[in-house]
Amino acid sequence: MIRAIDLTDAHASALTAAPRKMEMSRPDIVPPTEWECLAIDRPSDEVRVGTWLCEPYTDEIVDYTYDEFMYIIEGTVELIYPDGSTDSFGPGQAFVLPKGFTGTWKQPGKVVKFMAMVR
Repeated sequence: MIRAIDLTDAHASALTAAPRKMEMSRPDIVPPTEWECLAIDRPSDEVRVGTWLCEPYTDEIVDYTYDEFMYIIEGTVELIYPDGSTDSFGPGQAFVLPKGFTGTWKQPGKVVKFMAMVR
């Protein structure tokens, strides 16, 4: 059976998943709570598609392991590159975080997104 993904209520969709603490790059960073509701019923580390909701946090990313398409539904994300330049994304915007990305992910508030990740 094919499952529809209702992005008009992605916040509620993401919250149908069990909350979990995110893994952070350093043990001294307090991990935020995240919810991930996958549209593919077969758990896989190779492909992940669904909605994601997460509390505010900032963390360093080193050599990101996925190509990840993201469509921001709520909140804002700032990417800070090693050279100090930045990009910001908010509701209605989409971007791809490429495999191998190194930089800082900063979200000052809650973020809800639709994502498709491929390793």
